Amino acid sequence: MSSLLLLDLDGTVREPLDGHKFIQSPRAQRIIAKAEVAIAYYDQQGWKIVGITNQAGVAAGKKSLQNCLKEQEYTLTLLPEIEEIYFCPDFEGTLCFCVTRNEVKDYSHYPQSGTFRKPGAGMLNLAIQMHQPDTTFMVGDSPEDRAAALAAGIRFQQAQSWRQNYGDATYTQNRAGE
Repeated sequence: MSSLLLLDLDGTVREPLDGHKFIQSPRAQRIIAKAEVAIAYYDQQGWKIVGITNQAGVAAGKKSLQNCLKEQEYTLTLLPEIEEIYFCPDFEGTLCFCVTRNEVKDYSHYPQSGTFRKPGAGMLNLAIQMHQPDTTFMVGDSPEDRAAALAAGIRFQQAQSWRQNYGDATYTQNRAGE
């Protein structure tokens, strides 16, 4: 059996370093407390972990597509358990890119119904189709994340409770030893 954990990124596992609402430059990010331990727990259990993120800052002109790509690459460096990151940089939800440690794939012309941008399920459905898991679960911090999971027909958990439940090192060590 294979399991897939889909993680929203901004506000769920990472946040800006400088107090801005959004990450302004690729390295101006940090991992939210307990998220790293929660991710490690799922990694230890054999789950594939994939990031799913809207990146409207590109469409709004607040960052370039190139900087957005570098931001996702840096997140993969900070969190090596994450296998890849899908992101949608436009308001219409027609663009979708996948960043791995080795390459960037453009899925913008990939046949799918609906929008890639959350609350649409396009990025989630694409990740599910690419990985073909038996079980899929999403964690996010916004109503858009919940709606995307619902539209994709998968289980959802709010980020704060997920980090609290799985981000306790004692819990993780006890669970990993079972």
